[in-house]
Amino acid sequence: MKHKQTFRTRIIMLWRIFRAGVRNLFRNAWLSIAAIAVMVVALTIMLSALVLNITARDVIAELSKNLKVSIYLQPDTTEEDRFALESSLRANEYVEEVEYVSKEEAHQRFVQSFRNDEQLIAGLALAGSGTLPASYEVSTSDLSKMPQIENVANEDRFKSTVESITLGKTDARTTIDRAATIQGFVTRASIFAASIFTVVSALIIFNTIRMALFTRSEEIRIMKLIGASRSYIRGPFLVEASMYGIIAGIIASSTVYSVIASVGTRVAGQEEFAGTYQFFTEPSMIALIFLGTVGAGVSVGLISSILAMKRYLKLKNW
Repeated sequence: MKHKQTFRTRIIMLWRIFRAGVRNLFRNAWLSIAAIAVMVVALTIMLSALVLNITARDVIAELSKNLKVSIYLQPDTTEEDRFALESSLRANEYVEEVEYVSKEEAHQRFVQSFRNDEQLIAGLALAGSGTLPASYEVSTSDLSKMPQIENVANEDRFKSTVESITLGKTDARTTIDRAATIQGFVTRASIFAASIFTVVSALIIFNTIRMALFTRSEEIRIMKLIGASRSYIRGPFLVEASMYGIIAGIIASSTVYSVIASVGTRVAGQEEFAGTYQFFTEPSMIALIFLGTVGAGVSVGLISSILAMKRYLKLKNW
């Protein structure tokens, strides 16, 4: 019976703490709105940076698949020499895939690519189907390591095997390099901006709690005199700061996901963005991002509140 009464008392106390915290939220309405607004900006920037970085990473990875090192073989290359070159390429740690393109397949690809140019097709027919050389198309896991793959093909032992080497399309490499540069800039700028707004929101919450402490100083003194516990006095302020984070996290997540929903449906059909859109629209990922964003907001609010109470709420010797 005593245990039930104790449990009931704790539930009532928690409910009163929660109710007092919510009341404080509306009591300092303008300061609460300012704190929530700045925190929404900070969380939105952080979440947007995450989305943009993952999107840029996936786009670069998808574009990189089509950027390959083409190694053209000599017309009289033997099977033994060809396999020796292939083995060396596959042994390289940065090589992801090695595809052999025979003369017949090279001819078919050429015809397919230039099927609308009748004169070019006619010229190729006159030259014969064996005009185009066989080749290896090599994709790499790191675009910056392409020259190393070239070095393998340029070894002295492959001089009689390799006719020429092409390091992918120049415009494609330029596009990927620009995308990587933009990704790095977005990351640095987002971290800087999010840090600034996080500090500002923490300071606003800090000052909001401090003003609430000053406003309720007489009430807190009376609560001390009648025997209120430290947790009962601190509780409402922690609830108030947590509410800032919860509201800001929900607004920031909803804002970013509304953009994902509106823009994502337009680009989801493109190969570069399909995987990213599917990743962010999975129910488990949506729940994780919402919880993570709210958790980040609550953490900022609680830390600011705890620092304010530690400095201004004189409970140390009580």
